[in-house]
Amino acid sequence: MKTRSTRSSASAAALLALPLMLAASLPAQAATITASAFAAQAIPSAPVDASLNLVNGDFTILANPGAGPGHVTGDGVDETTRWTFDFSSHPEYAAALADGHIVQARLTFRLATQFFVAGAGPWTDIAFATDGTSSVFPGWNIPSFLSGTLGTWEMGTITTDLIGNVGVNGTELFNFMASRGGQLPFQYADDAVVGFAQLTLVTAPVPEPAAWMMLSLGLLPLAWRKGGAKAG
Repeated sequence: MKTRSTRSSASAAALLALPLMLAASLPAQAATITASAFAAQAIPSAPVDASLNLVNGDFTILANPGAGPGHVTGDGVDETTRWTFDFSSHPEYAAALADGHIVQARLTFRLATQFFVAGAGPWTDIAFATDGTSSVFPGWNIPSFLSGTLGTWEMGTITTDLIGNVGVNGTELFNFMASRGGQLPFQYADDAVVGFAQLTLVTAPVPEPAAWMMLSLGLLPLAWRKGGAKAG
């Protein structure tokens, strides 16, 4: 009886100590950081020739000479828009950087389009993180959430979680941002003008190998107790 009681006390003590052991081995707590980009005009009032780029506030709409006759840069048809989310000056950026993993990436767009197919738009659009050379996939295939008539501008806002809904890998997205000093370049294509974009990243600590080892060691008394009970 004395031996069984001693084992039970040891198991209880190990379990009580386990949360403290794990807490000591974990990085800082989760952090939330947000970056936004703003257009000078929701609908550009002075589009330029299709062979030229158009800077619209924080966004650059790239030239597309192949858009076809009558198209200009800034009309929201067959255009690629690029910008950068800058998290480096956010008060919690250092804490997010220490965590090393993104668990949620809420991306919000305010879009304007005049390109509708069967009354729906935007049509076959996509957004993803890229610097023009390296990218993070999969991209967000924007659903046609606006209704309208071809040639008439309509605006609306849409939000998704790139990790939970789109399937982006949180560690890959984190590394893409961290390797660029908190800068996260993005691209939108191709049948809407981006008037506003916001990305909120929620990071979470990744347990160190030592934490998993402590967890294993902390569970050993349970196995010992179970084995002792069977033997008894």
